[in-house]
Amino acid sequence: MIISEKAKNKTQKYSRTLFFLLAWILLLGIITQISLAGLAVSVDGGLWQKHRDLVKVIEFIPSFMFILGIAGGIHKLYNVISFVLFFFINFQYYTPYGWLGAIHAAFTLVLFMVSLYVAWGSYKIMANDKKKNNDTTISNIRDRDSLHESINGNGNSNINEAG
Repeated sequence: MIISEKAKNKTQKYSRTLFFLLAWILLLGIITQISLAGLAVSVDGGLWQKHRDLVKVIEFIPSFMFILGIAGGIHKLYNVISFVLFFFINFQYYTPYGWLGAIHAAFTLVLFMVSLYVAWGSYKIMANDKKKNNDTTISNIRDRDSLHESINGNGNSNINEAG
């Protein structure tokens, strides 16, 4: 099936926007996870359940980001990192017990840094897309104005000639 250029551009635009939103939601989820773990250790042990529940909400976000990255034509590096983030988050299920508990806490910093990298990268992608869109709009306006000038003859309007 052949997809028109307009439909492809629209799909890429929406996929990139959703990738951007999910990247920042994932980062906020990881920050919340870190905060809940810290509060559970130092304030209220009952927060461990919220810590466990939240991961069930955010654990599949990277897999959706991977799919959206492919659909959005996002740089392969961000797609690969999204795929790796999915495995990193699922790896955390094997680390909270025994001596692996130390890895669980330390590995959270890796998750934070990698998700921050992807979120910031998605921001740069969105900013570049917006800049390209603005440049295209400005170019279209200039083309339209030059077309009007050539039709009207050196910028003179037809209204003055008719009067």
